[in-house]
Amino acid sequence: MKISSLICEFDPLHKGHKYLLDTIRKSGADCIIACMSGSFTQRGEPALFDKRTRTKAALICGADIVIELPVTFACSGAEHFAFGGTALLDSLGIADSLFFGSECGDISMIEKAAIAAEDNEVSAETKKLLSEGMTFAAAREKAVRNISGNETADIMQKPNNILGIEYVKALHRLKSGIIPNTICRIGADHDSMETDKSAVSASFIRELYISGGDISDYIPKPAAELFSGYTKAPKGQSRLSRLETVMLFRLRTMTKEELSLLPDISEGLENRIYKAVRSEVSIEGILKSVKAKRYPMARLKRALAHALLGITKEEYLIKPQYIRILGFNGTGRELLHEIKRRSSLPVISTLSKLPPLSEEGIKLLELESRCDDIYNLSGSEIIPCGENITGGIVTIM
Repeated sequence: MKISSLICEFDPLHKGHKYLLDTIRKSGADCIIACMSGSFTQRGEPALFDKRTRTKAALICGADIVIELPVTFACSGAEHFAFGGTALLDSLGIADSLFFGSECGDISMIEKAAIAAEDNEVSAETKKLLSEGMTFAAAREKAVRNISGNETADIMQKPNNILGIEYVKALHRLKSGIIPNTICRIGADHDSMETDKSAVSASFIRELYISGGDISDYIPKPAAELFSGYTKAPKGQSRLSRLETVMLFRLRTMTKEELSLLPDISEGLENRIYKAVRSEVSIEGILKSVKAKRYPMARLKRALAHALLGITKEEYLIKPQYIRILGFNGTGRELLHEIKRRSSLPVISTLSKLPPLSEEGIKLLELESRCDDIYNLSGSEIIPCGENITGGIVTIM
């Protein structure tokens, strides 16, 4: 049996994602495992659509099993996001390949860029450029351009290429036997607002949905009704806006020392945030006040999300401790027995009957439940605590 995998958010699953899933299947995959973000995303915001709705969309559009990418990896930069997903998939002990979309569509170029990014001379040059105030992405690209040439550096200019590079780096780091494969993206660029493409971006779809527009033309037919008829995040207001007062309360009660313990806080960033919190009355105002050349907006939004969720550097650095099953179809159900037999990590298929977990595993599971409880303050109706436990597994048979 050929078992392929991918790492995703699917917020929401659109026609470009369906193309990726279909192409993986056409490559000969007998089973597709999706490692998907839960309630919070890499952009530092709560997912617009809840994780069980997105799990169902993944299953009806081609995935066979969906496992959860823990919030400490899901709400993080490309390197940490990629490591968490690949580590989970590697721990299953059954995945043959990892597929991802990229702008270049050339795995040899992605692998070449990954090797360049790990070069000691490039690392030293990157650190030097960082000290001059450049962002990490810009510093690394310039370092690679100076040392490895323009062709390799050009690969690092596109967001999906960058994520692909991090997937390959993570597989190297893990000494994994999973083979990386890339598929050229179709349609609009990442975060683009273009509409004249075969597939628009998830960012465009979210903005259209929030503004009250009809998103059904941009969603694969099997999932169109699922997302278009969604009721937990009604049109006209984003989930993040509903958490603004809670986030402001949390930030106003934090000391500089507490801010410094958040993930990815360095170079005095805690001082800038602390000062902005005391002069601004909105999250947008805080972000604009703190924004600087060396601090990308996505990094700042994740920092505020970490503050809201109470995620510390200590928790952030814990490696994956368990496999959490979010959903499966008939094929996935059959494979689940093999996963439980071969996985190097405990497999959680129900929270009412947990397998033995490490202390760190228990800490991460409790953190995930807390984050879900906070997420459930952001919908059209406030959901009681414990939904992470009572929600159950999504099954499509």
